[in-house]
Amino acid sequence: MKFEVSKADNSLFIFQTKSQLVYVLIYVDDIIITGNDATFIGDFVTQLNGRFSLKDLGKLSYFLGIEVKYTAERLFLTQRKYILDLLQLASMERSNSLSTPMVTTCHLSANTGNPVEDELHYRSIVGALQYVVITRPDIAYAVNKVCQFMHKPSDLHFKAVKRILKYLQGTLNYGLKFVHSSKFLLEGYSDASWAEAEYRSVAHLTAELVWIRSLLTELRVPVPKKALIWCDSSAAVAVAGNPVLHSKFKHVEIDLFFVREKVADGVLQVGHVSGSDQVADVLTKPLPVGIFTKFQDQLCVTNTSQEVFGEKES
Repeated sequence: MKFEVSKADNSLFIFQTKSQLVYVLIYVDDIIITGNDATFIGDFVTQLNGRFSLKDLGKLSYFLGIEVKYTAERLFLTQRKYILDLLQLASMERSNSLSTPMVTTCHLSANTGNPVEDELHYRSIVGALQYVVITRPDIAYAVNKVCQFMHKPSDLHFKAVKRILKYLQGTLNYGLKFVHSSKFLLEGYSDASWAEAEYRSVAHLTAELVWIRSLLTELRVPVPKKALIWCDSSAAVAVAGNPVLHSKFKHVEIDLFFVREKVADGVLQVGHVSGSDQVADVLTKPLPVGIFTKFQDQLCVTNTSQEVFGEKES
């Protein structure tokens, strides 16, 4: 059995022939094995068990604090238990829930409020919240904001942390939804507050899309020839497709060259999206509940208990 290490992720190993495809994902001593050949997987597990002491937990349902649920057409990733443990750590398991993770009027800075009594407690909770972002990108902005004050947190910073926890308390069953579809799109949204940052943001997103394409190709997932980036800056869209580089862009020349190269190769298209439809806003600023909920849904963050309840779990 000869597995190859993935070029996109060195924790992923792939075995493939014309008819067989098996993936092995390893994190320390936790392993996920999946593929299209149950006999091969069984033989592989037997060989592993001959060299190491293994415990086969059966069909994947829990991995590194992430719960996995299935229905006929959907797959859900949640961290309900992890969040409950976090609420208990913060003594907030009975707290009242809130509709958003951060108020729109929140303006945190390093010099506001009084120092917290236990800085380690603050860091422990915020560090755990960073892990929750894996399945809850709707809290990404708020968590990133409170992470900025790890070195010297204040009571106002901790108040913002508690709001995130209260939001999670009311959305315990929420998580990421993946839906089987015959139409596959590879697209992303880019947003920044000023011009040069916008260009760099598009370049960083381009790099992420290139990486995702590489990973999906290794996994034998058919990907569309052209990835799409949606940006609410008309200037950034125009510059991305313009082969002429003006001197005023010298500070972002490498970023722009990378993006233009992908556009010229026909593997990337940069298009304009209106500010009201800019999904990336939920990752870059606090939003009122109506807009927040709209973009949360577009991030595929959903109430997984309702989804599974409405469709027979497999």
